Amino acid sequence: MKNYAINLEEIKKRYANNKIKLLRESGMYLEVAEERHVRLVMPLGDLHINHIGTAYAGSIYMIGEAITAAIIYSNYGTDSYVPIISKSEIEFLKPASKDLVVDFPMTEEEAATLIAPVEERGKGRVNLSYFITDIEGTEIAKITHVVYLMPIPQK
Repeated sequence: MKNYAINLEEIKKRYANNKIKLLRESGMYLEVAEERHVRLVMPLGDLHINHIGTAYAGSIYMIGEAITAAIIYSNYGTDSYVPIISKSEIEFLKPASKDLVVDFPMTEEEAATLIAPVEERGKGRVNLSYFITDIEGTEIAKITHVVYLMPIPQK
């Protein structure tokens, strides 16, 4: 695996000042931003409650989608690839009535294996799969993404 320059402060800044208004106003925040480990939290609050008092399905999906870039950036830096979700699948497991969390640690070996085909071609797709839990660790949903990694043009 290449030696990627990982700027954790840049990752935190991108989430604190998200360009996407919906994400900025959602209340979610990047609780952990470490090399190969990110944790995103979404306070449930009124904005994310559905008609029966549990987490709105769209909000559950939103946190699962929103962490994708942080996963890529915490493993491969912010200057190598632009992550674009090309396929997404979500399985709702349980209703949630507490804050939502996605916690995604990765080992150096897992990160190297995941990126190897992309490094060979300079671009390509990777598969990410993880659970969305509530703040107490109860699995709420499983999400699987196919993420296209497009190289960032070098200046």
